[in-house]
Amino acid sequence: MNYELKQILRQLGGAKHSLGQHFLTSDLVVERIIKAAEIKENDTIFEIGPGLGVLTRELIKSPACEVIACETDRKFCEFLRKTYKEKKVKIICDDALVLIPNLSASPPLKVVSNLPYNIASPAIISLLSVCPTLPKRMVLMVQKEVAERLCARPGDSNRGLLTVFVELFGDVKIVTKVSANLFYPPPQVDSAVILISNIKKIPWEPKAAFKVLKAAFALKRKKIKNSLFVNLNIPQDKAEEIAKKAGITLNQRPEELTKNQWLKLISLLVD
Repeated sequence: MNYELKQILRQLGGAKHSLGQHFLTSDLVVERIIKAAEIKENDTIFEIGPGLGVLTRELIKSPACEVIACETDRKFCEFLRKTYKEKKVKIICDDALVLIPNLSASPPLKVVSNLPYNIASPAIISLLSVCPTLPKRMVLMVQKEVAERLCARPGDSNRGLLTVFVELFGDVKIVTKVSANLFYPPPQVDSAVILISNIKKIPWEPKAAFKVLKAAFALKRKKIKNSLFVNLNIPQDKAEEIAKKAGITLNQRPEELTKNQWLKLISLLVD
């Protein structure tokens, strides 16, 4: 971040740790984010936590027909509205987690954002489960450990509720890892840019699928028979029948199941 932007940040009261504010200073990382988004002329872009608008500026330059930026810090909102007056940009001053269930956005919607650390996981879940317009593609900066958890394969102990929930909707991969020293002020951990692509609706209400996964992963490392089926109050004989149909065993742990096994299992539990 150059001297001028640091001055602006100081004038606006500095970064707020409580809001997870860390500002990306690398133009190269911004370029990689924009490239991964594959922005087209009819795309609507949703950005959460634009801050000083380092990414917003490039999103406005992109072919997108509309850029919606949601910022919770009122001083930053005022700055963004004064700085970016283009017709295609809309600055909304609100809590993103409150806005998402009521977001008015024309499809195709793409979410391109340097997510505040403190809302990354709930924001991702909300975008896939309660956003009125299901995103087609999401390019998100998150903590590196969150990125690695999202990409964890079956059998990896990092694999958890968030991993499987996102996997039900689309494909996840790490675009690039980002060192903490490429932010101002630098966070205590490194970050990574992830791409969630090929996003599609799931066959059931997202809340129903989430309930199943929450029951399964409530106690880490527990076997399916002692977590999922116990938490859902399903008797042993019924559990064995469901497991057989899903192609799994009751002695498997939740993190061992593949995406296809989860799809079968959830369909048997929510239909």
